[in-house]
Amino acid sequence: MSALDLHDTDAHDHSASADAAAVAALWTGVRLAVVDVETVTDGNDLRAVSVGVVTARAGLVRGKWQTLINPDMPVDAGSGRIHGLTDEHLDGEPGFAAIADVLRGALTPTAGEQLIFVSHNVGFDAGVLRAEYERIGERLPELRILDTGGRLAQTVGVKPTGAGLAALAQALELTNARPHDALADALVCAEAIVELLNRAARHGERDFPQLLTAVSGATTTLTVKAVTASQLLRRARSKALPSDHVAGHAVILPATAGPGLLADWRTEVTECAALRCRHLDDRVAHAQAPATALITGLEAVLADRISTDDTAGAATVLGALLPLLPGLPPMPAGRLKERRAFLAWAQHWGPLLDRLGRCGDTSRCPACRRREPCPLDMWPDTIGAAALGDPEQPAKGFLRLSGKSASEGPFVTWRSQGLSAVADAALWGCVQHWRAIGQADYAGQVVRAAWGLGCRHPDVTDAYAGQLAAAGRTADLRAALAACETASGTQNGSTHEGWIRLHGRTQQLAGRLERRRVRPSGEFDEDGNPIPVRRHHPETAHRVRPPRFRRTLGDSAQ
Repeated sequence: MSALDLHDTDAHDHSASADAAAVAALWTGVRLAVVDVETVTDGNDLRAVSVGVVTARAGLVRGKWQTLINPDMPVDAGSGRIHGLTDEHLDGEPGFAAIADVLRGALTPTAGEQLIFVSHNVGFDAGVLRAEYERIGERLPELRILDTGGRLAQTVGVKPTGAGLAALAQALELTNARPHDALADALVCAEAIVELLNRAARHGERDFPQLLTAVSGATTTLTVKAVTASQLLRRARSKALPSDHVAGHAVILPATAGPGLLADWRTEVTECAALRCRHLDDRVAHAQAPATALITGLEAVLADRISTDDTAGAATVLGALLPLLPGLPPMPAGRLKERRAFLAWAQHWGPLLDRLGRCGDTSRCPACRRREPCPLDMWPDTIGAAALGDPEQPAKGFLRLSGKSASEGPFVTWRSQGLSAVADAALWGCVQHWRAIGQADYAGQVVRAAWGLGCRHPDVTDAYAGQLAAAGRTADLRAALAACETASGTQNGSTHEGWIRLHGRTQQLAGRLERRRVRPSGEFDEDGNPIPVRRHHPETAHRVRPPRFRRTLGDSAQ
């Protein structure tokens, strides 16, 4: 090694040492409790259904804890689409009163310690927890707050492209595999705040209380203004559309539109696609021209968006096209003309749509902006339901379970033709049909048979995992969790809402397994993490009593 190399190495070591000293100085006596809460609402109250807490100290993430909570109210559809938890997933989970002491312990500072409540949009999480404690006649611990969505990021030169946690994570090159899972969100939020504070330390910040006051003021968990249910239910704001484009939506395509008007209409739809226009669905719904003409026009624009690799534009057009697809004209001749038309559509468009991938963080279709499933992930459901038709007729034979033709039927045929997504969606429609007419046992048999044939549709997997876990033994819970994890490996970034529900099932099973293994001790480690103790009871407990009288060899000989 040359003298120059030695000099560079010494300089690097000195710089690293100085950075470590700066970080240590800023974090002295400070611990962060990073919290994320998932909720349900009845339009008035917000109730917690999942809480994740991640602790950070000395510039490092130090521990994590999570629990599901039974909210004592039904899961509303909007909340369920976000976090995937259902009434079934929360049945049997502890109420808030049962976890309040453990949560309070995680939010209680030790002597001489400054504990900070951290969250992204801290008013929401602190407000929900404050209300939960008040319902049981108790009080949320009063802590200073630090919002990762506040001024700290810009103070250290980080400029996210949006206000959400995902935008901050992207700006810091952090990943979150499971958005809207309380623990996953809390963990990425903790990683973000640790990075922001460490950058502040390297920029010369040494006085944490002074920095906290500068970016958060003197607000605490008991004085922060909470987000209300009505605010939560507001739709995500979209960029304003050009006024002349919006004015064009007032012109309705007439029933007698000729080639010229249809061409003009396609041009306007192309503009909608380029602008990711949230009004395109209404433009199509109000058009009076025949459905076949509308489908032809939309497909032409869709093909153009695909050819230019405009994923969000294609998704915008596809979202307006899907409601029309059940009206596809049947094939010219032969049996099952309607069904064959839907399958032909899927065989042509499916590979083209799959190649597009999904909307990105900076260019999203209207559905993605509303935090709804992307049309690029939902089209198999539309085609599957349309191809199945009235399930009263084809459901029995869609996947045969007995006789010489067992494990045969359209389900197997469609999958062999490369239409697995459509076949899986149609099969789930059959399962829902059997459940609706009171044939839950038969529906369960269909689910098990489909799983055995390779179906990994998230809702089918959720139902299959529920069957496996029903007995409640540890081995059953592990098998159910393994099934969820196997199917989740095939998600490939899909926004289909079934995957969110499946993750809710995964959380439920993991929590139940953990509760079978350990229980809270009521004590906490130096980082504020609950210390569990192992349970000591076997599943098939039996006591072996010693014999009351011991017989000897001599006694037996007598």
